[in-house]
Amino acid sequence: MKKNNDLDFLQDVISYSQIDPQSYQYFYNLLKKRTIVFNEEVDVDIVENLIMPLLDFEKDDSEEPITLILATPGGSTLAGLSVCNIIDNYKKKLNIIIPNYALSMGFYITIAGKNNPNVKKYAYPYSFFLLHAGETGASGESGSVKDLICFYDKIDEQIQDYVLSHTSITKEEYLTHIRKQWYLTAKEAKDLGVIDYIIGEDVSEVV
Repeated sequence: MKKNNDLDFLQDVISYSQIDPQSYQYFYNLLKKRTIVFNEEVDVDIVENLIMPLLDFEKDDSEEPITLILATPGGSTLAGLSVCNIIDNYKKKLNIIIPNYALSMGFYITIAGKNNPNVKKYAYPYSFFLLHAGETGASGESGSVKDLICFYDKIDEQIQDYVLSHTSITKEEYLTHIRKQWYLTAKEAKDLGVIDYIIGEDVSEVV
């Protein structure tokens, strides 16, 4: 009997990830359409769930655009910042769509690619965004805690520079709002250069 390699591969993935066959088939079909869905918290799993698919599409032979559907409550800044660098330098056409929200670290991923002509960002009229200062907790020997705080201060400075260079947010606006929960509507996000288009208002569909 001929061995079904596709089926074997599917079973291996299901066994490894504990994902059910129906869910796997759904996401597999999306990948065949060059679509990545990231709708979870940003943590170390972002390597497998977002970074690797982006890099794989960038290296393949197709010139068809890639679509990233982004809907995240945020999460680890340190885990997510590498995605921003990848998007800033992405060599293929990439459309980022925010169907409902991109909060905290999701905000930084959204503004990535601002100066990359290959990247376009879309949202819907009722999509919203959140920019705020991250939370940091530290305990242990006083010297180690001071070192950690110093490190996070450097990260905060880098994030400030990143936001100012990837949006039309002014430094005064940033410093005024960063210690608060700064929620932005889709229109406010567009006016501040966070996104490029609002679907249903600026464009009827992703182009």
